[in-house]
Amino acid sequence: MDNSIKLLSKIMDICSYRQKILASNIANADTPNYKAKDINFQEELKKADEGSSSTYTVIEAPTTMPNRDGNTVNIEVEMTKLTETLLMFNSSVQLLSKRITMYKDAIKGGR
Repeated sequence: MDNSIKLLSKIMDICSYRQKILASNIANADTPNYKAKDINFQEELKKADEGSSSTYTVIEAPTTMPNRDGNTVNIEVEMTKLTETLLMFNSSVQLLSKRITMYKDAIKGGR
């Protein structure tokens, strides 16, 4: 498998993992003292490119001011992150699909 396919696959894995974290943040938007979590996408991608393990480092998401109950989830921020992550995932799927089509065409002899 060439490096582009490995990298696109890893991007999709990271996006999928991040979606779960962001969904958890949204689900806990009303939980007192809940701290919003995230991953550093660029750092995780760098680790993946270097061949590091597939475990991700979850961090406390940088935030503005916590709510009165100590909760740091901002729904607008979380929804923006969800949209950004979904766009990244969908772009990776499209690129991966095109790459696979190229290989299929090459195997068929360009027919």
